[in-house]
Amino acid sequence: MRILPDTRDLINLTERVQPISPDQFRQYLLNGNHQAVLTFNNIRELAGPLAAGGDFLRIRGNLQSLEAMPHTYLAEVKIPGIEIQSAVEAFTGGTEYREVFPYVSRWDGTLMTRSQNLTEHFKRLVGLRLDDIVHDVYRYQPQAFAPLHEGLPNLVTLLQQDRELLRTGKVPAREHFIRSIKKHADYHKVPLLVGKEEEFARWIYSDPRRCPGLRLNHEVYRRLMRNYTDVPEVGDFVDLNLIFAIPYVDAATLDHRMREYCSQAARSLMRVGLAVDYRERLYRDLAAIMERNP
Repeated sequence: MRILPDTRDLINLTERVQPISPDQFRQYLLNGNHQAVLTFNNIRELAGPLAAGGDFLRIRGNLQSLEAMPHTYLAEVKIPGIEIQSAVEAFTGGTEYREVFPYVSRWDGTLMTRSQNLTEHFKRLVGLRLDDIVHDVYRYQPQAFAPLHEGLPNLVTLLQQDRELLRTGKVPAREHFIRSIKKHADYHKVPLLVGKEEEFARWIYSDPRRCPGLRLNHEVYRRLMRNYTDVPEVGDFVDLNLIFAIPYVDAATLDHRMREYCSQAARSLMRVGLAVDYRERLYRDLAAIMERNP
C-alpha cells in the first residue's frame, strides 16, 4: 500500500511523535510491505523553516528519519502536465487514454524548476540522500521554500474571482474545466491541437478516467468555490496539489475540510461513471490508516 501523508502528519510524526512514533510507523510499513509517499509539497513544507533561517541540523534529522522508512517519491506537481500529454497522444492517435506513472527515483525529480543549473547539478550526482537534495535545492533555489502565506493573497483573489463568475452563472462546470485544461497545458508547456482545444478538453471531461488527478482536483476546487462562506487557508492550496496524487496512491491523509470536499467530489465522479471510490483512500491521520489496515 502506498500511503501519502500530508505535511501535518509528517510534522506530527517526526517532530511531535504523535499520534505515533517514527519507529512505530516504520515498523508498520515494513510489516505490511507498505511505502510512505513523499512528494514535492509534503517535503517542501517539512523543510519550510529553512526559509526563515531554521536550523538545518534539526530539519536534516527529520528528513533522515523519513528516509529510513520504506518510501517512494511522487511528482504531484507534474501530474497535470503528464496526464494532459497522455491525453493528447490518445486523442490524436484515436486510442484510449493510457494511465501515467508519476513516481520518480529521488526527491529532485519532483521539482518543477526552470533552473538549468540546478537540473544539471543533480544530473551529475548519484547516491544523494534526501537531506543532501533538500540542502542543495535550498542553495540553488531558496525561493522553493518560501512561506506560502506570502502568495496567499493572490490565490485568494483568484478564488474570489472564480466565485463571482460562479455566482453570476458565467462558469458552468464543463466550460470551467475546458479553461482549466488550457491553463495547465500552457503552464506545463504541453502543446494542444490548434483549433481543437475545446473539443479535446470536452473529450477528457466526458470520461472521468481520463486525466484522473486533474479531474479530481478540479471537482474539489469547484466545491471550494461553491462554499462562499469558506475562507481559504494556506494549507488548502497545498492540499489541492496533493489531491492530484490521490488516484495514484492507496491511502492519503487530509484535514477535515479538504477531506469532506474530496469525498463530495468522489461521489459526484462515481455518478458519472468512475468505478473507483476515492473516498476509501481518505483518512484523518496515519493512526487511522494503521487502525483500518492492520
